[in-house]
Amino acid sequence: MHITISATAIYGGIVLLLIREGSFVTAFTPVHNLVPQQKTAQSYTNGESYTNGEPSPFAKCSWDPHHHQQQQQSTVQSHDPFEIWGKMRLGLGDGPGSAKTDGVFWVGGGSLYEAYSGNILAIFEGFDIGKGIQINDNHIRQLSRKIFWFRDPITGEIMTEYNGKPVKPIVYDSQMIDYHRGEDGSITYSVEASLRLLKDQLPKMKITSQFAGPNQMLINIPVFLDVPMPEEMGGGQYRAWEFYDYNVDPTFPDERPPTAVWCRQGTVPPFNNDSQAVLRFSGHRVDSYDELPERMRKEVECTYPHFNAPPKDEKEALEQADGRKR
Repeated sequence: MHITISATAIYGGIVLLLIREGSFVTAFTPVHNLVPQQKTAQSYTNGESYTNGEPSPFAKCSWDPHHHQQQQQSTVQSHDPFEIWGKMRLGLGDGPGSAKTDGVFWVGGGSLYEAYSGNILAIFEGFDIGKGIQINDNHIRQLSRKIFWFRDPITGEIMTEYNGKPVKPIVYDSQMIDYHRGEDGSITYSVEASLRLLKDQLPKMKITSQFAGPNQMLINIPVFLDVPMPEEMGGGQYRAWEFYDYNVDPTFPDERPPTAVWCRQGTVPPFNNDSQAVLRFSGHRVDSYDELPERMRKEVECTYPHFNAPPKDEKEALEQADGRKR
């Protein structure tokens, strides 16, 4: 097997090795899994390694690829990425991590920036509510909706205009997304119904995963958009790239909910129409509507009451995605 050590990172005196093994699953091997070549004069203290009383930025150690391969195979065999994805993202399955109600919420916030000055154009916050349908062992269907508000970076109030142009929340009354287990261990996805008519419009990309130790799974979703804009929204092309990065403990402890980071550069009307606005959002999963921030619940109850639950079935998801029914 061809193994390449592609990067060595030092953080707080701990050495992390990024190992690529030619498969979609990789792992960060922490220093405690390596074999020291020599003893240090002092123990690890305040985030630093010491040798003969002097701080050292590197911990000298050797690496056994056979040991790493066995450890990696054991981790992969004990956790099915497709099963973990369905449970984490949508609450499918039984036991820890499964939904306690009809669906799960992903909630958080961040900022919209001007490229390349870094000026904050708006505070960005909101949530997604979704549930899953297990079509078969290799096919999951997501029924969801999402809403995000733009708030003034100074006052914190919901924005209604920017430079004289109206600002509205980003509202997806419904989405239907299919996930399929890939033969190489990855996951493929397709948007089957959405407000922006994205069906068959996205490049074929893969959801990939890797482990960082035995109890931390990193899941990455790339999305690239290049679709026509409606004339009423100015015409032209709607272009963006996005990366969704999820972090989950596959044992799903209550005290450590799964988290998500969403990074994006692209068109965000009316703030930017030339694919240059930069967005960063971070959030986490909660299992009930009551766990959402109060100010979001107030907006939902006043204007978007159907956002307290996911679409009830495929029929409703399709109708709402087409804008025929709310």
